[in-house]
Amino acid sequence: MYKNYDIKSAWKKDDFINSSWITYLSDNQREELYNAALSLPDNESDWLNLKKEDIKIPLLQPLLDESNIELDSGRGFVLLKNLGEFEQDESLAYRINWVLALCLGDVIAQNANGEVIGPVKAIVNATDNGADTRGYVSNAELRFHCDGGDVASLLCVRQAPEGGMSTTVSLPTIHNLMLSECPEHLDAMYKGFKLYMRKEGDLESSVVGPIPIFIPLEDDLLSFINIRLMELPFETQGIPMPKNQRLALDAFESIAERVDTKFEFKLESGDMLLCHNFRCMHKRSSFIDHEDPNKCRLMLRLWYNLRNGKVEKMTGSSDRPGYFDKAPYVIRHS
Repeated sequence: MYKNYDIKSAWKKDDFINSSWITYLSDNQREELYNAALSLPDNESDWLNLKKEDIKIPLLQPLLDESNIELDSGRGFVLLKNLGEFEQDESLAYRINWVLALCLGDVIAQNANGEVIGPVKAIVNATDNGADTRGYVSNAELRFHCDGGDVASLLCVRQAPEGGMSTTVSLPTIHNLMLSECPEHLDAMYKGFKLYMRKEGDLESSVVGPIPIFIPLEDDLLSFINIRLMELPFETQGIPMPKNQRLALDAFESIAERVDTKFEFKLESGDMLLCHNFRCMHKRSSFIDHEDPNKCRLMLRLWYNLRNGKVEKMTGSSDRPGYFDKAPYVIRHS
């Protein structure tokens, strides 16, 4: 019934023993990006009216197009380096982020406030269980998950002095290993799990789904999972997860956490990580922040959909705004 997928997005850690997987911007591409960022209107609300055609980056655009191909039909993640120096200039980081976003895909909102660039920084206690707050606002470890939209981007403005490692893992690889080692759990993964939505926006319920983990195509495999949000529908009601689902989810996460399966690295200021949410999962280790609030760890997160990508072809829709399509879009909230 289920089959092994020998595809480019099915990889393991040892496939990245050198730096050939990293994409470096040339000095000329970086200067072009910088000039385009400075040309954005002073009022951030006006940025929302801009289109890809309004941004002139002829040297950089081919590299971004290649990055999207790698995301959609290749390994499923891309690391861009040498984007800029903005540890002390958050405004420039937002501008660069928006230029890249417009030229990569169709941006979607991340929350009920309509925010499209979300600051990832520690503002709540690390012991928060995530039922009412989203994990990226603490310094606690974030378990493996996929985000909203086709692609999640993470731009590093400032890194933590200790910890904060990024990790990604191939979803098709986990599927293939489950097929060979514990195929009895695949039924639960294909049938899917309910997803806790934290009652954001005007959703009628805090729980949606079930959402299938593995989505087979004719010659490909797409996947989607958020482990923590698939546990919370049961925890918030004080009831245990059905045994078959619990065992399947535990087996899935155990395989993902293997040293030879996952790939770990640390983002530096000026790096941007792009992860295709239907190709790979990502996580972040806990971190110890800087004592000076002005030097604390800061990442800028953004979600976008790929134009003419695999998910669009699967759904038959180019209009996939994400969870919070009725929200007014804003770049950020003060």
